[in-house]
Amino acid sequence: MFAGIVEGFYGPTWDFVGRVTLLEFLGRVGLGLYIYGPKWDPYHRLRWRSPYSVQFIDYFSKLVNAGRRYGVEVVFSLSPGLDIDYSSDSDLRLLLRKFEVFLNLGVEAIALFLDDIPPVVRGRGFKSLAEAQATLANRVYGELKPKALILCPTYYRGVARDYMSELGRFLDPEILVMWTGPYVCSISISEEDVRRVTEALGRKPFIWDNYPVNDYFTCRGITRLHLGPIKNRAAELAEAVSGYVANPANQVEASKIPLYTIAEMLRSGAKYDPWRSLKEAVNLVVNKPARYWFSRFLEFNKATFMDVDEEVINSGNASEVLEVVRNVKDTLTNKELLREIDPVLNKMEAIARYSRGEDVVLNYRVQTAGEYNPPMSDEHMRNEMFGDVVRRTPWYVKTYPEQKWW
Repeated sequence: MFAGIVEGFYGPTWDFVGRVTLLEFLGRVGLGLYIYGPKWDPYHRLRWRSPYSVQFIDYFSKLVNAGRRYGVEVVFSLSPGLDIDYSSDSDLRLLLRKFEVFLNLGVEAIALFLDDIPPVVRGRGFKSLAEAQATLANRVYGELKPKALILCPTYYRGVARDYMSELGRFLDPEILVMWTGPYVCSISISEEDVRRVTEALGRKPFIWDNYPVNDYFTCRGITRLHLGPIKNRAAELAEAVSGYVANPANQVEASKIPLYTIAEMLRSGAKYDPWRSLKEAVNLVVNKPARYWFSRFLEFNKATFMDVDEEVINSGNASEVLEVVRNVKDTLTNKELLREIDPVLNKMEAIARYSRGEDVVLNYRVQTAGEYNPPMSDEHMRNEMFGDVVRRTPWYVKTYPEQKWW
């Protein structure tokens, strides 16, 4: 089974150093797949017809070589769905040529992303969107003959039975089809969920798990870290699917902690213990003198859409919180990780001082210590994003007019 990550988030993309350090980490924890597909790379999505620069191609060649060195397969993807004409030979040839450049660098598997686009059939001769997209994917697969083609369809969550059944019927049986679970960011994925989508697609789904991604905070100018362990996944998920990739956070170093728990979940099955796994992640990612303090930091920053519970700061623990903040800053040697979590550390310090009656302004654009407030409506959370309203506010959160982001 393919298992690893997809750099498929919106917002600021990672740099070369970040990607290489993550490839090394993936190889170390037994995740052997990295799919390149950041939404804010214009040549991946908005300007997919335009060629990449010579500098980027050279850069990507180095990335492929680094992946090979660390035992991680680097997959290149394109996302042409915003405006492709599914019946256009010209568009098909542009797509094939762009893929061929990266296949010539040593990429063996490719991905075609048709997610987050209007469900519009462009072109002639198709009776449905599923038929048009399957035809495109089959032609790419048949002409290029990659080791694998991974398709992210337009209806990638829940069970859109008519679309999925038709897509599965038209698609080459070797093409892998991605699925995020019952919702975009699924609170849980059960054996029954997987069984239902397998039946609809006529093949095992390839899981695109939207955790620890936090772009729905980041793209609205909010810092909210996802550092807790993966939870609520089917015990034998690895056997029931054709592949699994996690979509990480915009913060590359912080992503390593939950990504370790995902590797453990896939490896351990029914024996997976999320909290033991989180402790092991800290031991792997954080230098020894900082581990205790970082573990305490996690207790205030472990909330996720799967479990919003985490410690809250009050006058009773304010002194300890100030000590945690000070010691994390003093002992953590991973400076990039420290940079990523610095806004949260500063907010924790401000809350601690505020709880003791000091005159402090709390930055409402940083969430921590009991505040988990995705910037979206309850309806969107319930019907599309999570399957439930996922929101928690502690005593010190005031209602700001600016918080109505949606």
